[in-house]
Amino acid sequence: MSKGFRTRYFEKVLGLAMILVLNGPAHVAAWGMDAHRVIGMIADRYLTPGVQNKIQQDFNITSLADVANWADRVRYKRSQGRWHYANVREGKRNYVRERDCPLGRCVVEKIRYFSSVLAGAASSREGRIESLKYLVHFVGDIHQPLHLGNKKDRGGNKIRVVFQGEETNLHALWDSDLVPVADGEDLLQYARRLIRRILPEDRLLWSRSGAVDWANESRKQALDLSYDPQVKITGVLTKGYVRKARETIELRLTQAGVRLAHLLNTLLE
Repeated sequence: MSKGFRTRYFEKVLGLAMILVLNGPAHVAAWGMDAHRVIGMIADRYLTPGVQNKIQQDFNITSLADVANWADRVRYKRSQGRWHYANVREGKRNYVRERDCPLGRCVVEKIRYFSSVLAGAASSREGRIESLKYLVHFVGDIHQPLHLGNKKDRGGNKIRVVFQGEETNLHALWDSDLVPVADGEDLLQYARRLIRRILPEDRLLWSRSGAVDWANESRKQALDLSYDPQVKITGVLTKGYVRKARETIELRLTQAGVRLAHLLNTLLE
């Protein structure tokens, strides 16, 4: 292979790679892997002993954190990328199935579907195990505000921002970059720190809701905070934006963990 040919070849490969980066799937990842594991750890804390034992004995799952990222690992092989989010029509503040997910291929409807499979006495063991693993992941996904983002900007993926000197996009920022794990703190310590903040009245209030409520909460947070007009225009993150975003992310991680546990306790008791 001549030097000139090799140069043209690698330039072509690089160009294709850049096209994939810029025009790839609307939601390249869900919450980052760490965030999903933290949600699983929080949920583990609030499972009833009976349900925890059932998950271990019947499904051979020791911790929900261990399967929290399974749905991401199979998403492309099974062509299930659309299941992880729900685009809402531009300018609308609430999720409406008939308008936003008529075919049922979005995170809201998949939570409903896999809940019915997991609870179904006639469901196969394999189907119930997979349903449990999907639910652990999707309950996390629906609590990420930009998983209820706008189709036009692909849930914030097309909005470029700079964070700590590095260029990224708004969706990735909320997925992983802003998850406030402290220096020297492992994920279990972080999850325990979040659990210590949860009040009994919080758990009770958060548990009185379902998938559509969670989606509408995320949609409101996306419109009121994530899609800050100045951030969209300039790509510059103010200290106030970062602080509020991190507070919101910790709230959503905590709510997701509590609600996941409540959902599984309800379905498996």
